Amino acid sequence: MTLDGRIAPHLIALGLGATLVLFFARAVIRAETIRRQVPLRAVLGEVAYEALVRGEKSEHHYLGDSRQAPDFTLKDSQDRSWRLSDYRGRLVLMNFWSVDCSPCVQELPGLARLAREARQRDDIEVVTVSVDADRERVRRVMAPYAGLRVLFDPEKRVVKDSYGTLLYPETWIVDPEGVIRLRVDGARDWSDSLSLDLLELFL
Repeated sequence: MTLDGRIAPHLIALGLGATLVLFFARAVIRAETIRRQVPLRAVLGEVAYEALVRGEKSEHHYLGDSRQAPDFTLKDSQDRSWRLSDYRGRLVLMNFWSVDCSPCVQELPGLARLAREARQRDDIEVVTVSVDADRERVRRVMAPYAGLRVLFDPEKRVVKDSYGTLLYPETWIVDPEGVIRLRVDGARDWSDSLSLDLLELFL
C-alpha cells in the first residue's frame, strides 16, 4: 500500500468527523435559539413575535434593545420612595394597573407568585404601579398579596406621561442596564413556568 493509500482513510475519517462536529454545533445553536424563542412566542403570540422580530411595529407589544427606560420615583404603600434607577444591575418587571380594571385584578395572583420567586434571588425585582387615587381601595385589593410591592401614580405622570400607557394592564421589562426590552399589553398568567424563563432572557 502506498503512503497515499494509508493517509486517505484517515483524511476521510477526519472529514467525516469535522462534518459531524459542524452538524452537532449547528444543532446546538438551533436548539438554543428555539429555547430562547419559546417564552417570547408564548407571551407575545406567534404572529406578534414574528412581526416584532422582522422589525415591524406593534400597537400591543414591544420587543427591542434601543430604548432607555425613563427614570422615575414614586411612593409605595408604606410611603417610602422607590426609584427605578436604584435597581440598576437587576432586571425590573413593572406592571401598570388599576383597581377598576378586572383583567388587572385577575392578574395579581400570578404577579404575586412571580414576585415570591424573584425574592429568592438578587437579580429580579417585581413591582406594580397603580394609577388609582384611592389608596385604601388599592390596599384592600392588594391585601392577599402582601409581598407584591405597589407604587402609586394617581396623576399618571409616570404611567401615561413617561411611558405612554393608556390601557391596562401593561407590563414592562427593563434590563439591568436600564434598557426597555419588552412590553406586554393585556393580562397574562405570570405564575406559569415560562415567566422566569422569559425574564432570564434579558439578564
